[in-house]
Amino acid sequence: MNDNPAVAVDLKNDLIPQLKTISAGESKLSSLALLLVTVVIFFSAGIVTARWQDIVVLIGVLLFHELGHLVAMKSLKYSDVKMFFIPFLGAAVSGKSLNDTATKSCVVSLMGPFPGIVAGVLLYFLFLMTQNYYVYKTAQVMLVLNALNFLPIMPLDGGRYIDVLFINRRYFRLFFALIGAIIFFLLAAAAKDIFIALLGLFTVYMALANFKLHGVSVDLKAEGIGAASVKDLLEDETALQAVVDKLRVRYPKLFSPQINYRGIFNQLTVIVDTIKFVPARLWSKTVLLMLYLVLLVASILVVFLFVMSNYREMPRTETINGKEVIFVERHAFGRKNIVCPVDEALRYHGKGTVFGFDGRITGTFYYENGYRTGEWQDLDNTGTLIKKKTYDRGKLLSVSQLENGQWKTRAYEDLSFPKKCFEEIQRISQPYKTNYKYFQN
Repeated sequence: MNDNPAVAVDLKNDLIPQLKTISAGESKLSSLALLLVTVVIFFSAGIVTARWQDIVVLIGVLLFHELGHLVAMKSLKYSDVKMFFIPFLGAAVSGKSLNDTATKSCVVSLMGPFPGIVAGVLLYFLFLMTQNYYVYKTAQVMLVLNALNFLPIMPLDGGRYIDVLFINRRYFRLFFALIGAIIFFLLAAAAKDIFIALLGLFTVYMALANFKLHGVSVDLKAEGIGAASVKDLLEDETALQAVVDKLRVRYPKLFSPQINYRGIFNQLTVIVDTIKFVPARLWSKTVLLMLYLVLLVASILVVFLFVMSNYREMPRTETINGKEVIFVERHAFGRKNIVCPVDEALRYHGKGTVFGFDGRITGTFYYENGYRTGEWQDLDNTGTLIKKKTYDRGKLLSVSQLENGQWKTRAYEDLSFPKKCFEEIQRISQPYKTNYKYFQN
């Protein structure tokens, strides 16, 4: 006897038309959830502030991250691939695959954070050439955001990567998701941030919901019921009736006191995606796990080195001939590596000094109102001059190198193409100004 007080369900004239209407304007809640996680954590951790420049940097990095997912989906022949924009936040990507596999899903997950890590490293080297603070800031956000998304925590990209590899392990997936929720709760306690705690609660809710739906999917698959998409399921009334019957037993509140069409559609989406998903075989799962571990360790090491570099610019004032002169010191890895005076406009101006890891002078250089000028010298560990570069108003004229006791001089035109590109980037970045005020904030 069925005591379920749910109202009668008219598949043909009511439920199917309603679900088709919802399908036409399908929401992208999973992508939005990941986007919200990223934004909340970055503001909570103080990596970005409310300054409009920082917000523009964060939005740009998010767009780049999502573009990686979009390109991967397009390349793997996903259908209905869309990038949609969220005002003042960034973008998210959605798509569907009729023959979704663990390998394809893993590739899509990786292609968000992996290109971002590579771009972050390149941006940091670009900063060393241009000395532009917002190139540095973009590199910082790019590296931290994408390394964060590599972590094996749901609903981050790394968490999704691990989740799809164990799609058939119902209890493992529940345990794995709950571990992620615990991490959010610990972070919330450490940061005293209610928003991170809410993310933990959301993760718990999704873990329990997916655990329950996974059981429904397993039962339906055992009965030979399946579909390539929700749209296809809506065209098969027999299969849809079987699914609805299961949902009426497991989720009576979806049908009483009135039918929750949106709720039913969301459940159908998860069920169909779970049933049609092709899990990874042992050998491919092993390869994908090894690939993930290598990229995870590499991303953590890159961010660790970036954080350990602790690049800073610090001013100090000296009185020279009765006039106060500001000198800027650049520090990295806990040591001073460059000292140079600046003018009233905070442009580098005058003779600068380069220091090695042991504190010895390894070079000298000159700026005039922010432009490279005069002779730039490199010294070896004994203080011997080994290289000279000559500049005029920021443009490299020649390079002289001590080779086998003889000086060999090459004009700019004789340099290799990569070296010319390197010098050209530095030329157009002039005049150079100090960024110490940014580092003091």
